[in-house]
Amino acid sequence: MEITDFVTMRRKHIAWNISQNPTTVTIHRKEKIRKGGGYEEVESDLRPATIRIFITRSQISQNVSVLAGTKQTDKMYSLLADEYADIQAGPNVTDRFTAIGETFEIISVQLKVVQGVVVGYQADLERVK
Repeated sequence: MEITDFVTMRRKHIAWNISQNPTTVTIHRKEKIRKGGGYEEVESDLRPATIRIFITRSQISQNVSVLAGTKQTDKMYSLLADEYADIQAGPNVTDRFTAIGETFEIISVQLKVVQGVVVGYQADLERVK
């Protein structure tokens, strides 16, 4: 088997998995971009992406203190996306979307790589209430 056979096979596996319970979302991105001596916050809506949201662990809610007060969150969800998805997480970018009646924030992204080629993404989600 050639390398591309494994890559193609894994991409098909991910597409099949997403197709079992697909959700189309539009990600709203906030980025902090360096400008002069500080940062400028840029907001944008990305093109719709079809993903699969799934439960990864039991629900344990947390109250988190933020600058404007407190918010209740839990980290029981993850998502699976194909290789074309534009999802990010980090100190300078916040990706959020609404699905299944909830608002989610992407808190970490793991590349799915087969022999050096990205075939998809898995991301941990924080449900923000």
